Amino acid sequence: MAKKITLEGKVDALTSIVEKGLAAVADDIGALRRDTATKVDLEKLATKEQLAALHSQVNSIERQLRGTKTEIRLADLEEKVFGKVRS
Repeated sequence: MAKKITLEGKVDALTSIVEKGLAAVADDIGALRRDTATKVDLEKLATKEQLAALHSQVNSIERQLRGTKTEIRLADLEEKVFGKVRS
């Protein structure tokens, strides 16, 4: 004969399932909080506008360095062709 399941038994089983589920959710929330605490603070990240400004500055510096390199190479060539150049 099959065991008869009472209403009280069903409530107890459901209560157990809900308690386990809530405990799992609580664990997940705790893990998310720990993970979030170790991540970079979003307020400290650069905006797109700040990155664009930095990119412009880097490009400007690169252009200046190329010009300086050209001037140095030209001075070296002048020295080689014409001898020591007076400043």
